[in-house]
Amino acid sequence: MSDTVESDYYAFMRFDPENAKSVLSYYVPFFTEGPVLELACGPGVFLSLLREKGIVASGVDIDPGMVDIALAEGHDVVLGDAMTHLRSVPDQSLHGLFAAHFLEHLAADSVQEVYREAARALRPGGVFVAAVPNAACLSVLGYDFWRDPTHVRFYDPILLEFFAGRAGLAVIARGGNPQNHPGAPPHVLAPDHSISPAVDQHIIELVQRAAATVPDEANGRGVKRRIADAARDGSSAQSRLWAELGQILNVLDERIQILQHDLGSARAAYANLLSQLYPPNEVFVVAQSPTSTQEPTSHATEATLEGSV
Repeated sequence: MSDTVESDYYAFMRFDPENAKSVLSYYVPFFTEGPVLELACGPGVFLSLLREKGIVASGVDIDPGMVDIALAEGHDVVLGDAMTHLRSVPDQSLHGLFAAHFLEHLAADSVQEVYREAARALRPGGVFVAAVPNAACLSVLGYDFWRDPTHVRFYDPILLEFFAGRAGLAVIARGGNPQNHPGAPPHVLAPDHSISPAVDQHIIELVQRAAATVPDEANGRGVKRRIADAARDGSSAQSRLWAELGQILNVLDERIQILQHDLGSARAAYANLLSQLYPPNEVFVVAQSPTSTQEPTSHATEATLEGSV
């Protein structure tokens, strides 16, 4: 397969660089100082974000088209295989390593090697942030992932945490990127739902006017009791008929209220189901190189940035 397939695919899909910038900006706070190396840096969007924060960063990419764009933006980027380049990085020379949508292009043994090399290249306290497509999202699992001809397989955050632990890194955060969360497709969303108010009082007033038998002091009693009073106190067949009609209308109103409540509950359950089926399109894992007083851990930790899942 051609080395330019990634840049050709990006051009074919007309990916929006501003959207990529918004998505990738979520990861900038994880990096506080350089140097940072980005694997498979593409056109250099994340490198631009780090530069805006004054953080020294460089990148590597195998696609000449991507490298040309990044170089035109003034970034320190080399053309080459990301793994080969990472192996050449001196021990404990990096404060940060970043890879967005790179690991899913590799087989599992290669991903494990990435983590081993990251552990070697990072200084104590340095971080490796990896972002990958979210297999838990129906749209990603069903078709988005398979559109890219260079994808190999999904990697769940727990599996990446396992690889990190085996390499001696401690996972300090994992979760979904809320800035890459388009949600469910519009055509599957439920229409807006509003609950109409009960009309029992209107029914009583109608019976009062028609039968003219329900006294004002009865207004404090329940709807059914008041209608029953109208039927008992009415002296004519017409008033009794109005009272019976009021009872029927009251029962219908009660059933409509129950139906509206049940419909609202069903709509809430459906919205919850959609939120489970369409979580963020992208998940991430942040692994840290232990300091001299920190022991590596293989236990799962919660995401620490606001909005993470």
